[in-house]
Amino acid sequence: MASNIVPGNIDGTYPVAGQDNSSQGFRDNFTATKNNFDAAKTEIEALQSNKASLNAANDFSGNLVSDAELKDNSETVYAHGSIADTITLNHENGHYQTLTTTDTITLEFLNMPTSGKLGRIILDVTVASTAHTITIPSNVLVSGNVSGGDGSSDTITVPTSGRYLYEFMSPDGGTTILMHQLGNNYI
Repeated sequence: MASNIVPGNIDGTYPVAGQDNSSQGFRDNFTATKNNFDAAKTEIEALQSNKASLNAANDFSGNLVSDAELKDNSETVYAHGSIADTITLNHENGHYQTLTTTDTITLEFLNMPTSGKLGRIILDVTVASTAHTITIPSNVLVSGNVSGGDGSSDTITVPTSGRYLYEFMSPDGGTTILMHQLGNNYI
């Protein structure tokens, strides 16, 4: 951002000491000073509004952060709780979401990033009973490593109760979602 502050608009040699000076020169310098203060105020407010904060949440509105090194960072865990029926996995809730089944569940997806950006959700699901099936939308392509899912149907029937981790990824705004299982059943 180029600054609109123009120090050259102020005549630093005015007024001249020891002589009668025109009041117009004073007015011109005061006007230039005021205009520069107005420009500085606007620019400082823009910096305050658009900065990354160290002590507050930051929303980069989908803007690119590049060539950054991350260390000691974490991801938000969004707990859905104990669920039966339909559950919406909203990408805006975070990349790691948990739930425990109390009956059969149906998954839906919401707010995956636009096409050309990869959206990813890891679902940490505790399946309380093998009778609790997981139904996935038809746009989900199931990897061969998903226990109880062979890709031929939209229903996953886990072989044993326990904890399962699934990763869902979409590079096209949720039009296609790729699903695979992370590890085996965690007991």
